[in-house]
Amino acid sequence: FLPCRVTSKNKKNKNGEEPKTRRAELLFLILDNRQKILANREVLEGLGWELAYRPCQFKNRWSPRSVQEYLNGRTVDPAKVYNMVKEAWQQYIEFDDPSYYDLLTLWVIGTYFHQLFNAYPYIYIGGVKRAGKTKTLTLASLLAFNAIFSGNVSTSAVFRLIQGGRCTFLIDETEHLINPERKQDFKELLNAGYKRGEVAYRIERKSKDRLVPEGFEIYSPKMLANIQGLEDVLEDRCITIIMKRGKNREIINREINILDPYWQEIRDQLYILYLCYWREVLEEYLGISEVCDVSALCDVIRNNMELSGRELELWKPILALASFFDRYISVMSQTTETAQTTLREKMLQLALRKAKEKHIENMTETGEAILIETLLEMVKEDGYYKVKEIRDRMAEKFEDEQKWLNTRWIGRALKRLGFTEKRRLGTGREYRFTKKAIIDLAERLGIETSQTTPEEPSYNLDRVCEVCGSKGAKFHLVPGQGTKWICDRCLR
Repeated sequence: FLPCRVTSKNKKNKNGEEPKTRRAELLFLILDNRQKILANREVLEGLGWELAYRPCQFKNRWSPRSVQEYLNGRTVDPAKVYNMVKEAWQQYIEFDDPSYYDLLTLWVIGTYFHQLFNAYPYIYIGGVKRAGKTKTLTLASLLAFNAIFSGNVSTSAVFRLIQGGRCTFLIDETEHLINPERKQDFKELLNAGYKRGEVAYRIERKSKDRLVPEGFEIYSPKMLANIQGLEDVLEDRCITIIMKRGKNREIINREINILDPYWQEIRDQLYILYLCYWREVLEEYLGISEVCDVSALCDVIRNNMELSGRELELWKPILALASFFDRYISVMSQTTETAQTTLREKMLQLALRKAKEKHIENMTETGEAILIETLLEMVKEDGYYKVKEIRDRMAEKFEDEQKWLNTRWIGRALKRLGFTEKRRLGTGREYRFTKKAIIDLAERLGIETSQTTPEEPSYNLDRVCEVCGSKGAKFHLVPGQGTKWICDRCLR
């Protein structure tokens, strides 16, 4: 939206006076070939175009002065823009891990490019009180594309702002969103809004007595911060940063002046960066899409780890932007004249570390993972096993009583994991397992099987039967008693 002088079409009015001129802000399309097109119905129809919806107006995000400079041929240096954003993070926020400065720099810049990507990761900022979470969101609001705070708008307005403004949505203290009036709307918005093409339907009033469902595009960058943490489904869409209270008093006490014109200058350059270089970023992104083993991108990674599934989907935009900036940022140190780690390599290492952290957390906290570990220990031979026994063995892995852990939960979890062959025996139920199926499932979920299923000889002449005391026994699972060494006669 640019300020304009609008003059009436009539040359003179009835009294012979000259047509009046008024000031107004009109919508324009700014193209990457440095054209400016008035986006009214008459002009767009002449081009064969139409607006799918009315864009939202954001005040002072891209200054009219900078728009005119771009139309007159101004370009920007990607390395300089990158360093300006990174220095802002370093000046106001203290992280214990230096790689977070590069991550948030790439993420903020990526909010201007996010429409090029199939998905864009959320950033979750956690930590104790006074760790700098709100300050982090405040700085992001000054740098990111069309940023808005959730507390400043109603729930219904959020859907329109995201669709009409492709805004970066910042949510502080997300546990406050648990109130019944906002919970369902925000849950739908957050769970689906990380991926392009997702639509949320809301009932809209079209007339006094007419309510109709209307779809809203909800894909946009989002940053969340709280103390409490996130539920598993939402956290799975996030790159997590846990902040600690800072020790650098200079950074801690440095206040962010939101009226400083420096923020406008950075945003102006970010708009121009997108229009001048979006094709190169898209080229990097599509190149990563064609690579199955992302670790092949990085020569310094010398292990078998790789990103896949959701983790690859979330990190691809960050890796693509890192690869783009590596074209313009020198990787040679001027002081030591030795090669430094490239930005792409640095982000790949962080991605692999974050993926490993998330995997370990899932394996230690997810009930299904603990259930599979229990089955790995129990199932030494194919056969039926009591649900109650599985529950009891699984309960031993927790220090405190888990009220949710009962035979009903075990039955539902086994069904989710694909085990359906069961029978009723007296008042209880038994499920049939094969050792091969348990190991296969564990491998699919990334659970180590070598440590949990040690190789034991099936028969040992020197072993004493734990039932009758005779020599020569087999290692066997006894229902209700666990694993024991038992001779053939007792086994029969």
